[in-house]
Amino acid sequence: MNDLQIDYFMAVATNLSFSKTAEELYVSQPAISRQISQLEKELGAKLFRRNNQKTELTEVGKLYYELFSRYKVDYLNTKIAADQILGKKRKIMRVGFLEGWDLFDVIPPVMERYNEIYPDSEVIINCCGVKDLSTGLLTNTLDFIVTMKNSITSYPELETYDAGRTGKILIYSSRHPLADRDPEELTLRDFRNDLFIAPWEIVDKMIVEAISEYTRPYGFIPNLRFVKNHESTITCVRNNLGVTIADDWVWAKGADDLRWMRFDASDTVSIARMRMKHDEYMITMSKILKEVVSDYLAK
Repeated sequence: MNDLQIDYFMAVATNLSFSKTAEELYVSQPAISRQISQLEKELGAKLFRRNNQKTELTEVGKLYYELFSRYKVDYLNTKIAADQILGKKRKIMRVGFLEGWDLFDVIPPVMERYNEIYPDSEVIINCCGVKDLSTGLLTNTLDFIVTMKNSITSYPELETYDAGRTGKILIYSSRHPLADRDPEELTLRDFRNDLFIAPWEIVDKMIVEAISEYTRPYGFIPNLRFVKNHESTITCVRNNLGVTIADDWVWAKGADDLRWMRFDASDTVSIARMRMKHDEYMITMSKILKEVVSDYLAK
């Protein structure tokens, strides 16, 4: 058994998909399957059950998922404690934000406040999709994530803090037939015949229901098409291939070739970390993120 096998297992257990995990980790699906097969052989038990294109953890798999979750956290905390005994400092803090957000007024104050307390430390920022963020925490490649609350409610091993709420907007192309209309005169119902684009990696029942919940008060269920990621979504909208629902603090609404309109809906933004990870660095960053993100959302 090795850390690579454990990381692959944890990632597949999070995504419940070998293909999505291969996409996220930039490795082939057979390579992931081979490592997990070796892990199953060593453990003497099947960890996943696959049928009808569905992947789920076996009862034994659930036990090992809990075990490896504790192992990752305990190992890191032990290493931090050992480094402190040896007079070393942990110099890297890895924070992940949901891709597409305009973080111009968020990242600088976070880094400034943290570096003021720990001048020898480094803050690494990553922006990625919801699945990458949760996988990053569970596989210890991220220390904190800032994301939508509805994407992490199924992970009891995470400690979360609700930072505030962000409104929702509809983004459409400057080439759209309604682009010359005043956005304040438009409603979602005006776009009921449009194709709604969303990143494919967030395709699950929760997201489909959420998008439908936004449009239902306007009398329709959207025709949805899923593409690879946020960049693909915005590219499609820019070229008038569809419209998309996004958070109010998305950077794309500032583009000259896009139009946007607010509608009556909002979602909760949460800050999350592994529940068992706690040291002075984590406590400090947690406090800073809560203050900065909450203040930004309250504006």
